Amino acid sequence: MIDIFIPSYKRADNCKTLKYFVKIGWMVQNLHVVIDDQAEDYDEYKKLTDKVGANLHVLSLEESRRRFDYVHRPSESRRSAGQMRNLFYDVAERLGIEFFVMQDDDTNGYEIKRRGKYHRVANYYDIESTFNGVKEFMNRQRIGLFGISQTGDFIGGHNDKLLRHKVMNTTFIDRRFLYMGERGAPDDDTSQFVNVMNEGLFTGSLGDGLVLKQTTSATAKGGLTDLYNEVKLLNKALVCPIQFPSAIRATRQVKNGGRLHHEITRKYLSPMLIKTKKRSNIAWDTYPEDYPFTLESKMKLKE
Repeated sequence: MIDIFIPSYKRADNCKTLKYFVKIGWMVQNLHVVIDDQAEDYDEYKKLTDKVGANLHVLSLEESRRRFDYVHRPSESRRSAGQMRNLFYDVAERLGIEFFVMQDDDTNGYEIKRRGKYHRVANYYDIESTFNGVKEFMNRQRIGLFGISQTGDFIGGHNDKLLRHKVMNTTFIDRRFLYMGERGAPDDDTSQFVNVMNEGLFTGSLGDGLVLKQTTSATAKGGLTDLYNEVKLLNKALVCPIQFPSAIRATRQVKNGGRLHHEITRKYLSPMLIKTKKRSNIAWDTYPEDYPFTLESKMKLKE
């Protein structure tokens, strides 16, 4: 069964993701809750994970800060989900886990959509079979990063494409091809997939079928609410344009109440790869120098 890593902060009393996967019957030994070593509610998290038999990992907040590129100004607390998620790779390596899922701590379910229309609530079989299918696809095609769409992706209507050019929230990782790929706070997950695309590597999300039921993360109690309140949405909107000013700009989403957000023009972001019979445009290991993809200094990896 696929391992699921859940970064959590100030939600020991309401870690929805852990509760959800335990409820549907996911094997608890494959569930990993991760907190930082400066969290004040360690005892509560320990009681929560001990109660259900899940794993609890405590990682160094100072190490996450030292190894993270905030891109723009960091929050006063210098915290972000991305800087902690970057440390999951070392935990997975120690545990001998090559393939895993990263999932935010506010998941309360999935649903089945066809052509953008709701059909029903997803069950255990839907989730397990889709997760395993994504794993097989990534393994066969040698892809390091892939995802599942969320309900918010359908704002403004649907399209008939099977692939969406974004990866967030339900994120599949093959550790052979990806290492510490996030930067910027907030919008660290978007930074990851646009940087991957900018290097000419294939990634994306399923455009139909199993869909994550999205929650309002910027106003929910606990989690990253404090971070959003510290840096405001302007910072979130600027993280990616600062990195790729020719391909991404900050703008207002008309169909989302005028919320300030980033807008990606993908044709200016991804290099146009030449298709030949001698190489794959999908496999990340086509050229040894291309993998593992990382936003850490590549020189450090060679030491």
